[in-house]
Amino acid sequence: MKRALTFAAGLTVGYVAGTRAGREKYEQMKHKMHEVSQQPAVTEMRENLQEQVGTATKAVAGKVTDVASEFSKKLHITSDHGAASNDQNAAKSAPGGAMG
Repeated sequence: MKRALTFAAGLTVGYVAGTRAGREKYEQMKHKMHEVSQQPAVTEMRENLQEQVGTATKAVAGKVTDVASEFSKKLHITSDHGAASNDQNAAKSAPGGAMG
């Protein structure tokens, strides 16, 4: 029992020490990343990328709209043609129709 308590206490101390050390390292990295992100070169690059993404997004949205519109037209034409074919087939198969 004494060994189990000693082992558990050792694990607890190790865990607490490790998490504190890990937290300190995390805070250091976080601080450094904030410093880097505030540098003029990084700020300029971020702004340029945001502008490029905005331009590309507009271009893609326009292309998607065009393709969807063309698809819709083709689908409408196909469904109109299919309906006409179905009407002809129905007339042919009806009693007294074109084939009868």
